[in-house]
Amino acid sequence: MMTLDEYKMYLKDEIKNIASLEMISEKEAFINYFSDILNIAEEIDDKIQYVSFESIGKFRQKIQIDGYYYNELDNELSFYITLLPLGDNENLTATEADKLFSRAKAFLEDIDFILSNTEESSPAYGLAIDISEKYSNVKAYNIYLISDRLISRTIQSIETNYIKNTLVKFHIWDLNRLYKIEESQTGKEDIVIDLLNFTNKIGIPCLPIGKNSSYESYLCSISGHLLANLYNTYGGRLLEGNVRSFLQTKGKVNKGIRNTILHNPEMFFAYNNGIAATAYSIKKEIRNSGTYLTEITDLQIVNGGQTTASLAMALLNDKKDNSEENIKQIYVPMKLSIVSQENSENLIQDISRYANSQNKVSEADLWSNHPFHIRIEEISRRVIAPAKYGEQYGTYWYYERANGQYKQETYKSTDSIKKRFMKEHPKSQVITKTELAKYMNIKNTLPHIASLGSQASFSKFAGKISKEWEKDNTLFNEGYFKNLVSIAILFREADKSVKSEEWYNSYKANIVAYTLSKIIYTVKENYSNKDIDFKLVWQKQGLTAGWAKQIRDLSRIMNDYLTDKNRDIINVTEWAKKEKCWDGAKNLKIELCQEFINELIYKEHIDILEKEERKTQDLTNNLNLIIEAYNYGVENWERLLQWDKDNKILSENEIQNIKNAISLTQNKKSISSQKQASLIMKALNRAINEGYLK
Repeated sequence: MMTLDEYKMYLKDEIKNIASLEMISEKEAFINYFSDILNIAEEIDDKIQYVSFESIGKFRQKIQIDGYYYNELDNELSFYITLLPLGDNENLTATEADKLFSRAKAFLEDIDFILSNTEESSPAYGLAIDISEKYSNVKAYNIYLISDRLISRTIQSIETNYIKNTLVKFHIWDLNRLYKIEESQTGKEDIVIDLLNFTNKIGIPCLPIGKNSSYESYLCSISGHLLANLYNTYGGRLLEGNVRSFLQTKGKVNKGIRNTILHNPEMFFAYNNGIAATAYSIKKEIRNSGTYLTEITDLQIVNGGQTTASLAMALLNDKKDNSEENIKQIYVPMKLSIVSQENSENLIQDISRYANSQNKVSEADLWSNHPFHIRIEEISRRVIAPAKYGEQYGTYWYYERANGQYKQETYKSTDSIKKRFMKEHPKSQVITKTELAKYMNIKNTLPHIASLGSQASFSKFAGKISKEWEKDNTLFNEGYFKNLVSIAILFREADKSVKSEEWYNSYKANIVAYTLSKIIYTVKENYSNKDIDFKLVWQKQGLTAGWAKQIRDLSRIMNDYLTDKNRDIINVTEWAKKEKCWDGAKNLKIELCQEFINELIYKEHIDILEKEERKTQDLTNNLNLIIEAYNYGVENWERLLQWDKDNKILSENEIQNIKNAISLTQNKKSISSQKQASLIMKALNRAINEGYLK
């Protein structure tokens, strides 16, 4: 286990490595690193937008922000400020913290001055415009100070403040807090809710229902006022990740729920399906009147997110309609499951998937353990990329199916094991779930979708993939993975190329997304019998000469287009998210360079290769199905047949197929065919859907 001092050195080296690898400043590297930590900790659901802005304000006060993030679900805008350089052994004092908080706060207080004295094409100007317009009615501002120093003991608490009647909350993430998050098993800070503080020393009445080795369960009646206050205190952190993503794309407030709150609060319990929730642990008291929950650790609402958010929003926004008094009359049924951290990942996801809700979370939201992710992960662990020019060995592109997975591979390993792993799996060759979605949205010529926030881009991609997977999962094979890696290479190399251009100012990610999609779109529109040979990029593990020249030529045009003064939306980042922006880019007349055209390949060659790849994947699927059926084991198949005697779910044909499989397995023979394996696995899944416990 790494000590705090060792972690400090690790953090310093990691920031330097990121800065060097990505050719960015240490400040940007620190912001990006911290962004990843907050994602793993589920404090945020997207990437912090890096905006390095320092100035002197109207009244000679210093202004500084290093990044920002808008939480759509909670309607809060957060700003980030760093204390650099890293490596200072002094403690972070209250005086220093106040000075830095004041600089970030000055950005909000001096918006008009910034708009009058900042270049219109700069990200800071676009952010200032958005604060004046798009974010003018946020519920609260958060200002985060991040540092590798330890917080001084003189800083006990930081009082909230107000700017133009909007609450401002201050947060310090010091070395110790970063260390605890990274050392924790889940990467999350547990939320411990003292229910006595929220309920005037009463708690939540509950009825114990049952307990087994996996979880214990309770039925509760939670007051609408308490539920709203909990959400307004802890925000989206109370919502299980998939529910949070769903609400961000579908909207927070359900009109039917709001109507009941405002006009029929006494009927809320009867009309509403209630909420399903999980927690890691609880404290309870048994009184004469029954059992009461007094403390709950890591409450996660896995169904009923819109009920919760609608109550919270009504409490804040509908006070003129007597919402607070109405909500005090409301009680919400809550089904609570207490699960251990060891069993939490799959169990919480299954509870969320199967629980009934007024607004069911779609399978299209794609869990991290969806078969699509599992297959891409499996391919990434076994397919070695060709050695780069001048190197003597191939490496792997690591697909990170779950947040923090790559870091956990070596975080507590010895130096020798870590060096070997990182030699075979370089950090520069990690692809996250949200990056995968961004890259494939670009390949599918949807740069405006790729320019959305990570979660929104991922959600759009997930819906498409879920349908394609159900229709024909052989599409997702080694060829698909190699194309994914090729797009990752193109994006990252184009990123470096754009950043080195004399004309470059900002909006790199948007320029790159539009440049690559425009190239792909132009080929599709103008070359009916040819297509892009992404395998060339895979083989080279870098830009070909044609790609390098084409990116240089077109990125300047895309920059000029995105930052054109006549654009519909002043904030370039927001403009790039609009379909109208992409429609305009599609209509731009461009000529592809001859070097790039020479690298195109006839479509018939690509079609032949794709058919072979799908055929290979189909054979792999069949073999895996036979292995899965065989490995389920005689004992489990016999248990299924015994269960079916009482439940009468399986057909006679299914029963006979299972008996045949048992006979073959007992004789140490393989199940004879993919068809037989498919039939008995379908029978097993149907039984599970009817209540059989696998």
